[in-house]
Amino acid sequence: MKTKQNKWIVMIIMGLAVVLVITGRLNRDVAATKAKLNEEAVFIVMESGQEAASWHMGEIQAMGESDFEANLKTNGKEPIPYSYTGVLLKTIIEESGLDLSDAKGVVVTAADGYAVTVTMEKLMADDNVYLAYMREGQLIGTREEGGKGPYQMIISKDKFSQYWCKYALSVDVQK
Repeated sequence: MKTKQNKWIVMIIMGLAVVLVITGRLNRDVAATKAKLNEEAVFIVMESGQEAASWHMGEIQAMGESDFEANLKTNGKEPIPYSYTGVLLKTIIEESGLDLSDAKGVVVTAADGYAVTVTMEKLMADDNVYLAYMREGQLIGTREEGGKGPYQMIISKDKFSQYWCKYALSVDVQK
């Protein structure tokens, strides 16, 4: 009787091991696909409605990524501090060849149509307005993946997270 039980236990353990190996390989493939989709994510820079430049994630990262802290506050809950990685939005705009000296503000638009106007004062402040693509060391991920990106515009000094823009697709410099 004990021999039959031992055989069943061994078979179950072997079956679980096979499932773990298959799941691991599938997750590896999904992770590679996710990284590729995020790498190919394009962010568009415009000036008064006309496209000036478009950037892939690798190009944006090469502009000088920074780690920064920001408090995320949602639905009446206490703010939660998170560590993000991204590039200052003003750097991306300037790398696109646009002059910000006579700009009135910028409008960041999301995939779902949501748009946020950012004042020049906020945009030009040191270490403030970022185009983030990582949170806590992980890619933010696309909307289809349950993420808030691949890009999310974050104003690090925005105490209540009210002017952030998830699923950010573009920025339009208003003259």
